[in-house]
Amino acid sequence: MKLSQLRALLAVADTGSFSEAAMQLGLSQSSVSESITALEKHLNVSLLLRGRAGARLTSAGEQVVVHARTALRAISSIEEEVVLLQGKIEGTLNISTFRSIASHVVPRIMQRVRQDHPGLHIQLIESQICDVPHLLQPLDDGRADLAFVPQARTENHLSWKLLDDPYDALVPAGSIQREVVTLQDLTRQPLMVWKEGDCAERIAGYLKKHQLNPPEIIRVQDDFTMYNLVAQNLGMCLAPRLTLDYVPHGAEILPLQEPLNREICLAVRPGGLRIPAVRYFIQQLKKLLPASGLPDLDVQQTPVNPS
Repeated sequence: MKLSQLRALLAVADTGSFSEAAMQLGLSQSSVSESITALEKHLNVSLLLRGRAGARLTSAGEQVVVHARTALRAISSIEEEVVLLQGKIEGTLNISTFRSIASHVVPRIMQRVRQDHPGLHIQLIESQICDVPHLLQPLDDGRADLAFVPQARTENHLSWKLLDDPYDALVPAGSIQREVVTLQDLTRQPLMVWKEGDCAERIAGYLKKHQLNPPEIIRVQDDFTMYNLVAQNLGMCLAPRLTLDYVPHGAEILPLQEPLNREICLAVRPGGLRIPAVRYFIQQLKKLLPASGLPDLDVQQTPVNPS
């Protein structure tokens, strides 16, 4: 079994295509195919189902891919530790995240990465649905080293609270003649909510807790669409403060009289603290958010009992 064969398998698994995998690896399609055929012969099992629509993993292939990611990440960690002895951090750090964190938090750390360690590249895995299962999945299947999640504490990952993100109301400008939105206000206008995800569930729980029944609930997939609907005087919406980085003309932000919050946490896959790039990222995040629950880490030294 060769590392090149495992890399070829992962590339096909991630892209679903031999041709795209070949482009990603800088190889010919035939070379990728030969590597996977040789790996299947070595393991005496079929790893991929090949067809006109592309390639997908067999059940055995899914299990092999998990171990292949772990093996290649271990090799990468060895290389990173050696480079670290020279005062540099190199490689790729894969982070599972969602829009508001990807917009507000990660770019500030990427600036420091570019200055301190230009050989370290941050790859974002952005979830279209902001909920815990979707955001943690890349950690569980080995595609990500870190994950930002809304209020998640799990037994399978190390996790720390980063910050509280309170919800505000986005309302049509001038529609509420107060400085706050009361519970009664939420029953007087249609309410825009996300179709799915953590925010949709959190807002539904808020309405149930306070026994609120808006005259209409309009479900929207995209937050920018929702904000523009509010600006057209079609109703109001509740949104975490970090997501309200776009306020269209005709809308305004008001705080809620009865608060609603979400915790933003950082989760690390098992063994993740052994990776220098992970320790460096957490160190920089701690500097950015000093009041967070993140640990104080020495980039040069692996924690005594890393999980």
